[in-house]
Amino acid sequence: MMTTRYRAYQAGINEQVVEMAINGSGIRDTARVLKIDKNTIISTLKKANNPAPSCLS
Repeated sequence: MMTTRYRAYQAGINEQVVEMAINGSGIRDTARVLKIDKNTIISTLKKANNPAPSCLS
């Protein structure tokens, strides 16, 4: 099993961030619950909202 240094890189964290946002949790709430930085939450949500250009074709 691979261990990660930062919690934000653990499997499933990105999905939890998006799910919490859909269910109305704020950025600070999500950061507190998942124990990751609020800037990471913002970055994750931006990436989830803007698909990569290669996915569009």
